[in-house]
Amino acid sequence: MKLCFLLISSLTFFLSGCGIHERIIDDVQIIEALGYDREEGKVKGIAIYPTFAEQGNIKLKIYKTASDSYEDILPRMNAKSAYPIETGKLDFVLFGKEYAKQGIEDVITNFSRNPNTGSRMQLGIAENTAEDILQSSKHVNLSFHLSEKINQNIESGNLPKMNLHMFLNNFYQEGRDQILPYLILDEGQIKIDGLALLKNGKYINHINLRKSFILKTLIDGSHNGQYKTKITQNKKEGFILLKNLDTKTTYTVEKSEGLPSICIDLTIHAEIEKASSWFDLKKDKDIVKLKRILNEHFKEEVQSLISLAQGYNVDPIGLGEKVRATSRNWDYQRFMDIYPELKTTVHTNVYIPNTGIEE
Repeated sequence: MKLCFLLISSLTFFLSGCGIHERIIDDVQIIEALGYDREEGKVKGIAIYPTFAEQGNIKLKIYKTASDSYEDILPRMNAKSAYPIETGKLDFVLFGKEYAKQGIEDVITNFSRNPNTGSRMQLGIAENTAEDILQSSKHVNLSFHLSEKINQNIESGNLPKMNLHMFLNNFYQEGRDQILPYLILDEGQIKIDGLALLKNGKYINHINLRKSFILKTLIDGSHNGQYKTKITQNKKEGFILLKNLDTKTTYTVEKSEGLPSICIDLTIHAEIEKASSWFDLKKDKDIVKLKRILNEHFKEEVQSLISLAQGYNVDPIGLGEKVRATSRNWDYQRFMDIYPELKTTVHTNVYIPNTGIEE
């Protein structure tokens, strides 16, 4: 009898608990994505929130407001909402380029201190304004589609691993600068067009998807990626399309008279999906020739990316981390003083286990 009573009491407790939870969810306004812009001395905020119609249909809607500071954006949005605004499900924060040029540190720090903020929340930089991107995205009517677009490109595309946690780690730890997805509108569709390079939380410049892939190989390697490059052979122009790229990079720091130099060894395993017809991939001599071309290509691309980053005085690769790991007396400012002249040597090793070429 006692056991029966306990079971009934427990079931009543859990059912009532579920009922309370459902009521709370129904009585708040969940924000999924949030954007910040600067315009005429004002901070403009824009947020996406879902509304649920019959049969589980979702329609995304927009809140917009403006203020003298970012701190007042959410309270102003809350004043427009019939329900209290809840950011516990916030999955994506986007900054317009002009906003990011002045720094995103305050906004990011504020979210990082909120215990309801997920560490895997994605961030991004918009080429023009965050409002342009978010206004366009509401027509998709698919929840969390912006963060999922980024996650998909991390998993199988050209983006390195990134999220709020990794951004904060790179922001507060000396030796690597921050990177974020760079979003544009292409014929009305939202497109990831490479990576924004930031220093101390401020936008510096951006790189395209090709260089983003090279950066990905240097930071955390690539699996199942694709890469297409133009080639020139005997004044003929062609192309090679690689698939299933598996890459690994090792770094060796050497010091001479106190000045570090870094040797970078990049190993690439890849299949050839397509290539120009003047390559006969059944012939060993053409495979050898192809490997030589690819080795030289990737070596030039890595060196070009390093030179570009040095020109911007940003270190997205984390060369400073490599030097710090071998230094007893690490001095970040001294490293950044010599960073533009830091010498690097790149070695590439391309392996083609099978061609995978179409007949």
